[in-house]
Amino acid sequence: MAKKFNFKLDTVLRLRSDKTEEAKTELQLIIRKRIEKEQLIEEQLFKLENHNLTRSEHKKLEEIQAFYYHKEYINQEIKRLKMELDNLLDIESLKRIKYNEALKEEKVLQNLKDKKKIEFIAEIERKEQIELDEIAIRQYTNKLTNV
Repeated sequence: MAKKFNFKLDTVLRLRSDKTEEAKTELQLIIRKRIEKEQLIEEQLFKLENHNLTRSEHKKLEEIQAFYYHKEYINQEIKRLKMELDNLLDIESLKRIKYNEALKEEKVLQNLKDKKKIEFIAEIERKEQIELDEIAIRQYTNKLTNV
């Protein structure tokens, strides 16, 4: 008569695990977006650096103006990308908090399940010991009555 361990909150634990996985996926997605934005910023900074290294000597006024406006455009683009990056960092922070909370909730239930399983095993062992003791007592009393 082997009993099987049954955790009553198993469905809740599965839901919490799903919630944790969902939060983890959201966090990974926002981290990927942040990395892409950082790469875009690096590319724009590289363009600006290359632009600054170009000489503007012996050029026509229109070329110098176009050069200046292009440089300003790159600077504005960098500012815009940095603002977007700041927003992504804020969102990432919130997603990280959400993921950590979900992880804590799952961990609490998992610890409870582990504790209940240990109690279940201890109870089974206690009952088995009682049965073995009863068998030993019956055998001993049978020996005494047969003598």
